[in-house]
Amino acid sequence: MRRFIAGMMLLSSTMGCAVPRAAGAPLAPVERAWEVPTLELYSDWWRKTEACSGRKADMSEVTFYAVDAPNGAIGLNGTVAHGWWVRQGNRIYLPANALGEEWLVRHEMLHALLQRGSHPTRQFVDACHLASVDVWRDSTMRVDPTNPQGR
Repeated sequence: MRRFIAGMMLLSSTMGCAVPRAAGAPLAPVERAWEVPTLELYSDWWRKTEACSGRKADMSEVTFYAVDAPNGAIGLNGTVAHGWWVRQGNRIYLPANALGEEWLVRHEMLHALLQRGSHPTRQFVDACHLASVDVWRDSTMRVDPTNPQGR
């Protein structure tokens, strides 16, 4: 039981998003990351994400990192995802080749704005359409087919 509680605490402080579907995809650990300057484009995306979420925060408090992950699979604490927001240090990790992917960057920005790792349907699906690439492409969706419970 203690291990379960410790594991849940660890997961609550980090959140990986959009888990790659390809089993066995080469994994790039976050240890292979480097800090990237905030791109001008990110300021626009941050404002758009603030507007749809109804939350305001200073983007300069978020640090962005690129990870050498050619297949988009980033590993952290034994879990694989396409992007990570980490509460400790308010850090966002993205594959280096996806730094310009608006839906993925804004998805992680929304985690940073909400300061939570879960995916509340109200913000991620209904308001911002950032739950997944499927929801991004079809803004009429009311449920993320890849995560119907919004976890």
